[in-house]
Amino acid sequence: MASLDKSSKSDHRIGVISDTHNRLIPQVAELFGGVDEIWHLGDVCDELILDELRAINPRLTVVLGNNDSALSYPVSLDLERGGERFHLIHILPRHMPHGANWLLFGHTHRPANEIHHNIHLFNPGSAGLANKGAPLSVGFLTRENGGKFHAEIVLL
Repeated sequence: MASLDKSSKSDHRIGVISDTHNRLIPQVAELFGGVDEIWHLGDVCDELILDELRAINPRLTVVLGNNDSALSYPVSLDLERGGERFHLIHILPRHMPHGANWLLFGHTHRPANEIHHNIHLFNPGSAGLANKGAPLSVGFLTRENGGKFHAEIVLL
């Protein structure tokens, strides 16, 4: 499990984005300007989008989406931040990952922020291509004063 746990830092903010599909609107740079890191949950489609995100914050973590055949990133990742475990993947799996507190996914282009079987399911929606009436959106995971992370979806 990859760890970037900063136990001495009680506040941490992660910008979560998915399904950019070769599009990155300027509002994303404004919103993600102060984050500690960025997680992209797949369907990037072109490395240039990741270069733009790295310009906002070089601490970028990426998993592959079903439209990312030309990119070389893992299909899923397990990370730990602030004592919580996060499983990042593009398509929601059939079975919940063992030991994860959070399951972050994209693919549907529709935001989700729910708890099922004690696992927080979080989909930031699509930041590049709207689907079935869902607006463009991104997400944030924020930890304040050493507490637990909480999730927020921001419409673009």
